[in-house]
Amino acid sequence: MFKPEVDIGQSVVISINADIPGVFAATQKRSVRIRDSFINVGVDALNDIRLRDLTVANLCNRGGHSVGAFYTRFEDKDAFFRALRVAAIEANDQLAAERFTVELLKGCDARETIEKLVDLLVDIFIGPYRGVLRESFVLILEPDDPWAPMRRSALKLVETMQQHLADAFPANTVEETNIQCRFCFQLIAGSLQNDLINDYHVFSTKDDSLRGALKQAACAYMGLNN
Repeated sequence: MFKPEVDIGQSVVISINADIPGVFAATQKRSVRIRDSFINVGVDALNDIRLRDLTVANLCNRGGHSVGAFYTRFEDKDAFFRALRVAAIEANDQLAAERFTVELLKGCDARETIEKLVDLLVDIFIGPYRGVLRESFVLILEPDDPWAPMRRSALKLVETMQQHLADAFPANTVEETNIQCRFCFQLIAGSLQNDLINDYHVFSTKDDSLRGALKQAACAYMGLNN
């Protein structure tokens, strides 16, 4: 797997005050450390195996913890996966805050903005939380829709893109530019979502060829390939 351009971070500290169903509050430092160890092990494990194949016993063996230690902190594997999703969202939202905001994009033209967006999204999709993203995406039709929090994060990126590029295309109305931005994001994110579960396409994140292809395609759609 290709390495992200920046270190997204392997160590997880999640906000339990988010009141994650089935995740028991940890207050003592040792308890928090063990909880976060479980989460880090789970994040790593899902990059190797599927969620359905990851048992609590296997998770405990990987982390050197007891089954009792797991159930002291998580009600069941579903609750544990909810904690993994929160960890992924927090880490990826932090990365976005460090790399793709209206303030940070000042001085960037439209092409640079789109290329920065592609780099951010590719780095997220090939980063440490790839397995968590994959398992969330394949469960998208489940009643609780595990992908919904990721979708909310995506909308923030689209809004940033729209705000920064509002005046970048004088021939367009603001609404036309907004629509273009939404589809541009759909093109990028949709390709990366497909790459999560299909590895037979001509361009891939495995060798980073998809990154360059997405930049070219997105810029071409926005009318920037002259």
